[in-house]
Amino acid sequence: MLKSKFIWNEAEQTSAELVSDFHPEIERLFLKRQLGSINALTTKELADEVKHDPFKFKDMQSAVTRIKDAIANCEKILVYGDYDADGTTAVAIVMRALRILGAKADFYIPNRFFEGYGPNPDAFLQAVSDGYQLVITVDCGISAIAEAQLLADNQVDLIITDHHQPQAEMPKAVAIIHPEVDPNYPFDYLAGAGVALKVAEALGEGNLTADDYMLAMFGTIGDVVNLVDENRQIVKQGLAALKQTTLPGVVALLKEAKLNQYEVDEKGVSFAICPRLNAPGRMDDASIVVELFLAKDATSATEYAQAIEALNKERKTVTTKITTDAIKLAKAKESNQLKALVLYQPDWHEGVLGIVAAKLTTKYGVVAVVLTNADDGLIKGSARAPAGVDILAAMQANANLLEKYGGHASAVGLSLLNVNQVEALEIALNQTLEHSEPFTQLAVDLQLEPQEIDFKLIADINFLAPFGQANQRPLVKLSAVQIKDVKRIGANYEHLKFTIAKDATQLEAIFFNGAKTFVYLTAKTTFDLLCEVEINEWHGNKKIQARIIDMKCDEPQVIDLRNPQLADEFAQLVTDGFVVDCAFDSKAMLKSAFIASGSKNVILKKQPTLTMPSREQFALVYQAVKAHAPFYLTPEIMAYFNQGGVSQAMLTFIVKVLLEVELCSYEANVLRLKAVNTKVDFKASPSYQARAAKVLVNEFLELYEAPEILKFMVGG
Repeated sequence: MLKSKFIWNEAEQTSAELVSDFHPEIERLFLKRQLGSINALTTKELADEVKHDPFKFKDMQSAVTRIKDAIANCEKILVYGDYDADGTTAVAIVMRALRILGAKADFYIPNRFFEGYGPNPDAFLQAVSDGYQLVITVDCGISAIAEAQLLADNQVDLIITDHHQPQAEMPKAVAIIHPEVDPNYPFDYLAGAGVALKVAEALGEGNLTADDYMLAMFGTIGDVVNLVDENRQIVKQGLAALKQTTLPGVVALLKEAKLNQYEVDEKGVSFAICPRLNAPGRMDDASIVVELFLAKDATSATEYAQAIEALNKERKTVTTKITTDAIKLAKAKESNQLKALVLYQPDWHEGVLGIVAAKLTTKYGVVAVVLTNADDGLIKGSARAPAGVDILAAMQANANLLEKYGGHASAVGLSLLNVNQVEALEIALNQTLEHSEPFTQLAVDLQLEPQEIDFKLIADINFLAPFGQANQRPLVKLSAVQIKDVKRIGANYEHLKFTIAKDATQLEAIFFNGAKTFVYLTAKTTFDLLCEVEINEWHGNKKIQARIIDMKCDEPQVIDLRNPQLADEFAQLVTDGFVVDCAFDSKAMLKSAFIASGSKNVILKKQPTLTMPSREQFALVYQAVKAHAPFYLTPEIMAYFNQGGVSQAMLTFIVKVLLEVELCSYEANVLRLKAVNTKVDFKASPSYQARAAKVLVNEFLELYEAPEILKFMVGG
């Protein structure tokens, strides 16, 4: 039996009348996920209604009027952003639109380490001192109550464009462009770059280009917002624009990342481009990202791209070093006994702690909090949680220990007043999370047989792309399949590759980071799999491949750890079963104990060597006693028998048998021969019989194949 990591939510399959030639469940998903209209299904094009009029924002006209007045009056405009991929792309989009209109515009990105996220009084006072008469925030500002008032007190106007969680009180501003706050705008989930794109669109014809959609796509994917409705339109158009762009900064960035411009998809953006856009803000100053996107020639763009690449490499090196250090600290804490790990070192780099925390959560399946000394004297860091665990709620429950915190269910930023609170926080979080189970539900989108998975189905699935938050690649359930040809692959053998088989159909499969299940993939066993299906192309050859997300087996299994190498590797991981050994006096007793345990799995381990002395060994000992009795068991005699192939343990057993059949007597370490007139059968000895039974158990557990052992144990 193999338990699934997640709870599988199996929705009822639709029986609705089809309107297209798509697979019926793909139709259902398209409409359920609000990816477009029925018309989009029949035409196979995005419907126009997923692109909303920017003037549906109630304050958009006020914002546009104020910006154009500032341009007409030659006022200085400051665009104030954030240091992540979403914030920097948002700044670039607004700056591009303002420059097209001839504005006197500059931008400002706060420093993560000295200023933190969002507007701060010093930066706004500097803007006042520098003569800016209009400040436009992007991807921040909705909580800047005091900072907004500071600008108002100095007769500087403020336009806020943001998408973060608002507070009850709104900042004082000429206009607030925020999809969640605005009662008129029909879509709540735009990223900061998406909101910036709507501002650029509202500023007039010619201010919005395909490259702006591309930049908004970077920010939308980078901020992991829901890829439905208008966000899907932005990403789809942005990916198309990426294949055509000549924007110097993007071309240079792709070159440094060694990415093929014509093949980059949403995964490439998520795993290759966005980490590079985030690296400067994590390591130093994020302004360089905006400069990259605003660069007008290849020479300057290349310089910025090379600098970003260098920072990204530094980010990787620092992350690897801190992760290694953190794992050492985690091992010292016996992390397998904890629900939360709180790790602290005074000299860790603050900018990568979120990445490190995420790696630890993945490795140990626990809440991970990683902390270091910050420049303001506080202890700062990040926390990540496994799926199904609400770390924000856990922080709220222990707010008395925290100076500041914020985030969402799976990721939190926090600060402590001093190092004395680090241990207290770990104790408190473990108490809070003591009964939590890191389970989450996964929606089963399609229930299929392996023979139903073909290139047409995958083409239908790909129509739902681009995939991301709230529009994940559909999950397919395959029931009662067998697994064969299992191989461990990867630099550290952390992945699995195998073949899924059912009836006459076979399907290739890959299970990333699935090596922990290796010993559970037993032959002649049926499994249920939850997977994504996709095309794997290698050297021009295209094959269908299942990418395993989760698996389970409801049948009893034999987990075979008789190989010492497997035992060393998996002994601590395999605990859900009945460990069998030759301590049992018979196979019947072994089977009874297994049934009484209530376990469904039998765990086989290497048995200690157990043999029955040969007739020759019995004769050797008996003849020696007969020839030399009374017989003293001295070390020299022990050595003599050992040379004859009889170990001390074996000699002890043989002597015990001789005593039980009354061929000898033993007293004060002396053996004496008894007079015997009849033939003696060694097998009459209780010790002989018990050992013989154990030898049979030992041979059964050592020599039989796992399916045969399972069949005996479960009574089949």
